[in-house]
Amino acid sequence: MLAFALLAAEYPTYAVPRLAGITVPGLPPVTGRMQVDQFGYRPEEAKFAIITQPVRGYNAGEGLPPSTTLELRDFRGRTVHAGAPTAWNAGQVHEDSGDRGWWFDFSKVRKPGRYYVYDPGRNLRSPTFAIRGDVFAPILRTATRAFYYQRLQVPLATPYAEKPWDEPASLLQDREARYVNAKDDPTTARDLSGGWMDAGDTNKYPPFNGDTLHPLLYAYRNNPRAFGDANGIPESGNGRPDLLDEVKVQLDWLVKMQEPDGGVWVKMGNIDYSGSFPLSTDKRPRYYGPKDSGATIFTAANFAHAARVYAGFPAWRSYAAGLKERALKAWNHYKANPRTFQSDTGEIKSGIANKSAQDQDRMEAFAAVHLFALTGEDRFHAAIKEKAPLTRQLGEGLWSPYESGAGEALLDYTDLPNADPALRARIRQHLTQSARAWLARESDDLYRAWMVPTSYHWGSNFVRAAYGIIALQAVRYGDLTPEELTRLRQRAADLLHSFHGVNPLSAVMLSNMARHGAERSMMRIYHERYNFFSPFAHNPAPGFVVGGPNQSFSGKAAEGKPSVEWIKTQPRAKAFADMNNVWPESSWELSEPAIYYQSMYVRLLSAFAQ
Repeated sequence: MLAFALLAAEYPTYAVPRLAGITVPGLPPVTGRMQVDQFGYRPEEAKFAIITQPVRGYNAGEGLPPSTTLELRDFRGRTVHAGAPTAWNAGQVHEDSGDRGWWFDFSKVRKPGRYYVYDPGRNLRSPTFAIRGDVFAPILRTATRAFYYQRLQVPLATPYAEKPWDEPASLLQDREARYVNAKDDPTTARDLSGGWMDAGDTNKYPPFNGDTLHPLLYAYRNNPRAFGDANGIPESGNGRPDLLDEVKVQLDWLVKMQEPDGGVWVKMGNIDYSGSFPLSTDKRPRYYGPKDSGATIFTAANFAHAARVYAGFPAWRSYAAGLKERALKAWNHYKANPRTFQSDTGEIKSGIANKSAQDQDRMEAFAAVHLFALTGEDRFHAAIKEKAPLTRQLGEGLWSPYESGAGEALLDYTDLPNADPALRARIRQHLTQSARAWLARESDDLYRAWMVPTSYHWGSNFVRAAYGIIALQAVRYGDLTPEELTRLRQRAADLLHSFHGVNPLSAVMLSNMARHGAERSMMRIYHERYNFFSPFAHNPAPGFVVGGPNQSFSGKAAEGKPSVEWIKTQPRAKAFADMNNVWPESSWELSEPAIYYQSMYVRLLSAFAQ
């Protein structure tokens, strides 16, 4: 059969495996060249399958133009909708992916059920998917549970940890971490246990929580009904949302990173790369420090924002009061002491946690919003008016996706009754203008998920989620027409679908999601619990968001290993590999999850979850 003849060429080593053949008994063969959200769609939303024919990249020449009529079939093989696919952009090749494509609209189908798109002329189908109002609820539960698998110093034990991903408590030496500049001085020992691994590495960085805790807190604030008390974590069943229970794990660690004078240590972790598996066997000493103004102002913002949220629960009111006090101490320390910009020398691995003067100015604006909401004090309002224009959201030509997790504070500010009218108007006007600019680019992306081309860098999935979140923010805060609001809601949904398989890789950008219906998801992530040398190298815990395509990938082949140079030659949206190799292949630039990617995805997903 010609369709299968075109599949003969092998993919390069480490490429996301081809999606083809009989994967569901009783159904026709699947093809990755018919992309759909592999979890599904809500009944009321627009629904499109993308049919593609790669022209450039590792899968060039694969696939055929679709038949003149495509069908939507249910699991009994009954055709419930049929129609003609529409060529995208008059048959042009999409620059970001190197693909030519067609759109098949099946928006009219709203009946709950499980379906697939079928090409009768090729006897090929898309991955299966559901149409259901709560289709994303189990995905949200799994994505938030990924934070549980990031916890340190506690056993990941059944029934909370699923087998085979249960393990003993690890890195208990965090209870006696020492100051990195006085390693032999036992008086510097601090209990800095708890919290989450930052990413695939086990180090922990207060400044990296700027776009981690804020998105999770806003996810809850904007749709509390999406989050329940039965996520299967140790705190489940306590009458409070499990998302906030999980955030509290990280907040409790940040409390330990703050000194009595209000200052915050810049980071903590290992000073070498000689780790071991499992983590419970890693007995290397752990180190922290020094105190840093960037860490302090970032933590002030997190404490202040959390104090606002946790004060809404009677059982947490005293906790919230303590966070407020700590936020004020951090602010006062930050304002009373010289700012620091080189506290992190890199001796503690791995990411550099220094924040520039500009970074700190911008976070000062966000921290001031939350402290102003808590206290109403003029000093915080003055700081907002001084620093808000310096944020990337207001200071750049369009509302920036970068730092936008914390930057949602600007929109939060416009809801405050005592907000400055001129600043309120400026914030909402700039968001409105930015939304219109993005809508003007809507048709420029074959996969209906346009991003600025330079966004395909290390951690591109953070930006992908941010664009979706900002579209939803524009729906709420922008001065837009009803037609524009509808298009923005759809843009946000399409960006979510791009995480779920509507992308040039034909794969869900989360780990090990077959249990939720994904026919192709990421099975090799760079993570110290599921690393290249572990029994879980091809079987990580589910729900981790990977970094995404990276057109600046710098990895090189290890001696005797297959080349990774092919990744660097790909169209930007295909510059990705499903691998977890160590240096020099540097898979962390592609497949490493991070708590900030995870948080932004949860923030976006939660807007569509019931």
